[in-house]
Amino acid sequence: MKLFNYDSGIMRSLSKFTDCICLSLLFFVSCIPIVTIGAALTALYYTAHKVLRHDRGYLFRDYVSSFRDNFKQVTPVWVAAAVIGGVLGVDLYVVNYNIKAGGLFQALSMLFLVGSAVWFAWVSYLFPYMARFENTRKQSMKNAILMVIAHLPMTILMLVVAVVIILLLCIAPFLIFILPAVHAWIQSYILERIFRKYMTEEDREAEDAKYKEDTMQ
Repeated sequence: MKLFNYDSGIMRSLSKFTDCICLSLLFFVSCIPIVTIGAALTALYYTAHKVLRHDRGYLFRDYVSSFRDNFKQVTPVWVAAAVIGGVLGVDLYVVNYNIKAGGLFQALSMLFLVGSAVWFAWVSYLFPYMARFENTRKQSMKNAILMVIAHLPMTILMLVVAVVIILLLCIAPFLIFILPAVHAWIQSYILERIFRKYMTEEDREAEDAKYKEDTMQ
């Protein structure tokens, strides 16, 4: 029956659903040591962009390859980002705990809340950027924060998507086994439009030719 052909709509949907679960589980397993979260985020985005979105390569092989290749470069960046995020989180908790004390704590609460949102947006650009571009750690961190500011509408859109993902997890916690991959997949549609602006013409043409070649196979 055509319904059960591999190229049929239902089979492709089931395949994508399974891939999302497998990719999410790979991500969770590789996050267990905590210090590896940065490399895991990089591999998650790389694999979602390449395998889920463009049907290129192999999920497990590409995830492991990206994780291994980026581990040394990304891990110090993740540690630095985690420290910054931890400080902001602790400050926000302390301020909110004392918010009844007066207007100063209310103002500080808003300040740290905005700071936390900027940190999350920065991280949302940073590790996908490191998955797609070769650069120094310092320059990657700088470029990511510049993109947060330069592409503010897209930054706000990504924050909205993240809030929706969090709300879905609150409503249906079992979706945690699929949403990390889905989130990275959605991110790729937003971020790749931005990243292409920073690619050379030769790189864009080479990438387009590769996608076209893979589609025809």
